[in-house]
Amino acid sequence: MEETKSNKPKTSGKMWKGILKYGILIGLGLIIIVLIRFWINKPIAYPIGYSEYVSLLIFMFIGGLLYKKGLEESRITFKKSYFMALGSGIIGSIIYGMFIYLYSQYIDVDFQERCFDIQRAVKANAQLTNEQIKSMVSPSSIALTAILFASFMSILWGLVVALFLRNTKKDNKAKEIENLD
Repeated sequence: MEETKSNKPKTSGKMWKGILKYGILIGLGLIIIVLIRFWINKPIAYPIGYSEYVSLLIFMFIGGLLYKKGLEESRITFKKSYFMALGSGIIGSIIYGMFIYLYSQYIDVDFQERCFDIQRAVKANAQLTNEQIKSMVSPSSIALTAILFASFMSILWGLVVALFLRNTKKDNKAKEIENLD
């Protein structure tokens, strides 16, 4: 009976804590990027842009690397590293989206107008009225768009992070051989 308990992975409880911890840090990192851009007079024009996408990748990689270093023997499989990166990326995306709501509502009041101008310039929106486009660029719509796009990119970036952080089968076999000696 005790053998089944000892076969349970020790990282499962740590993984949820890591997902939350690094997800919060990813969200805060993305918030800082947006605020720095606002303060240097380069405010965002889209709910999430290239700089936020690249920052999301970098923060997900750093979070995954820190999580891996905290594990016993610093070994992680592709599956665990992917779920760690994906989970923390989605948590970070939700936090980022909530901030974007506040950002568009209170911090950068011109952000909605920039989004409106971009949507008005899109040829597919030519038949829409101004009221319909304004409903598309409301703070809640902008926040939802930011959450969805960042979450989608978390799926893709999670694969990239997992490829770099996983231990190869050679590494795992070498560790097993060392443990047998």
